[in-house]
Amino acid sequence: MNEDTSTLILLLLPLVAGGIIAALNSSQTNAVIERIEAWIRARQERASLGTGFFARYVFNPLLWPIVKFCDWTDGFLHQGMKNGARVAAALYFLGLWLLVLSVAIYLVVVLAIIALVIFIAAKFLGGSSSDSDDEEPRRVNRAIDHAGLRGKKLYSGSSWLSEELKGRVDEDGNIYRGSSWLSEEKIGRIDEDGNIYEGTSWLSETKVGRIAKDGTLHKGSNWFSEERVGRIDDDGNIHKGTNWLNEEKQGRSGD
Repeated sequence: MNEDTSTLILLLLPLVAGGIIAALNSSQTNAVIERIEAWIRARQERASLGTGFFARYVFNPLLWPIVKFCDWTDGFLHQGMKNGARVAAALYFLGLWLLVLSVAIYLVVVLAIIALVIFIAAKFLGGSSSDSDDEEPRRVNRAIDHAGLRGKKLYSGSSWLSEELKGRVDEDGNIYRGSSWLSEEKIGRIDEDGNIYEGTSWLSETKVGRIAKDGTLHKGSNWFSEERVGRIDDDGNIHKGTNWLNEEKQGRSGD
């Protein structure tokens, strides 16, 4: 049996089943079909009132045309012909519904696979770009980059003859006090917007100032009350003063 023959038989089966029911016109068969019709009507009414996805878009599209066909055949006087036509139509509707449902499921699976492939490709390309871009880690905290403080030690003193190590700023902007890693302790941090916080952790920290993009140092908890107290120049020298006329070197940042 070839494929065309099998397809033809499947297409004719509902007609054969309906014809047999119509020819027999059995009271018992008719009673069973009418009970099934009543059940379908009740299910369709519940599905039409439902708000769920399956009720609205899966079950109701199948049951609604069957109910409408039953309404249309209510005028048939021959009970067997009426029920035979209903069975044949219901089988055709069921076959069409299964075909549409299978195509929809296939499309959903294909789209899900495509989305997964795109997601994996995007993650791979994004990861490769991050790995190959040496400047990406420096975008985490632009403020300490502008001020030249990332990973630098902090020295106090007006010249290299009198300077001494006071602490350091790590790669993430955390500020430590101490002359060595054995004795150092965290005393604050600089966030990515240049705000300077005092405290050993984010639970206890308070804002005490900020660093502008040009290296200017401000003291204050907000821009209403802040005042300029110094600057960090391009060479990492830290100056104290409200302007260049009265400023004096207090220290520097370096390796």
